[in-house]
Amino acid sequence: MKRKLLVVLAMVFTVATMVTGCGENKASETESASKTETGTAKNSEEETGDQKDADTESRKVVVVTSGAGEPYSLLDENQKWSGIDAEMWAEIGKRTGWEIEVKQASFDSLFGELDSGRADVAANCFGLKEERSEKYYPSMAYYGDSQCVAVKGDNTEINSFEDFAGKKIGVTSGQASETILEDMSEELGFELVVYESLNTGYGDVDLGRIDGMGGPVTGANRYMDASGQELHILDEKLMANNVGYYFQKTEEGKELCDEVNKVIEEMLADGTIASITEKWLLEDMTAYITEES
Repeated sequence: MKRKLLVVLAMVFTVATMVTGCGENKASETESASKTETGTAKNSEEETGDQKDADTESRKVVVVTSGAGEPYSLLDENQKWSGIDAEMWAEIGKRTGWEIEVKQASFDSLFGELDSGRADVAANCFGLKEERSEKYYPSMAYYGDSQCVAVKGDNTEINSFEDFAGKKIGVTSGQASETILEDMSEELGFELVVYESLNTGYGDVDLGRIDGMGGPVTGANRYMDASGQELHILDEKLMANNVGYYFQKTEEGKELCDEVNKVIEEMLADGTIASITEKWLLEDMTAYITEES
């Protein structure tokens, strides 16, 4: 009898052990599966985050410029970019993580590059003009300037715009002063000569090939500082203007313009642009930004 009782107890213990073991194995499997699913979800989130970072870092922005000369924008024979816009976009790229690719085109082809989609932004220290802003999205102004006409330093005959009757005034193609001088040439009777480079025009003033050169005050000052040649800037100015960039008039262009504006705001607030303009134009030109572009 005792032996039968022992056998029964042994069988009960064995069954209980098997049931407990199965329960533990199922719990262990469930826990393991849960951990695996959690780990997969976490890894998926990390991969998504990494992918977003990768997308941001790999974003390429193509900037088209004439690269004709400093202090605004110069691309040398080795495609090394220097000048105000070069430093502006180097800083924009640094703050956003974007890859900035610079592309060179003649001044009158810059906006064709935007139209065709071969470039995302046109950068050439453009004066912000109302007629141009109807076709392209303008950025906010990153500095201000004033347009003037300069003559040779020893020229005592020309002291006002009326004195240019029958003479020649140069202007850079696409410069903010070009439209104004075109209208004035008809009214005052002078010939307008269009140049690709501001410095070439000032050089022709020195050589006597033209009588005056229209352009930004900062351009005239910079030319005198670099060349040692003296210019006389007329007291009467053509206009004050803000300087900015232009983007495609598309949804993508508007988005990029808005993103760049945020960076420009930061760079204005922390003094970065002030330092850039002081370096290249010998003065903090952000102080000349006007309320209306």
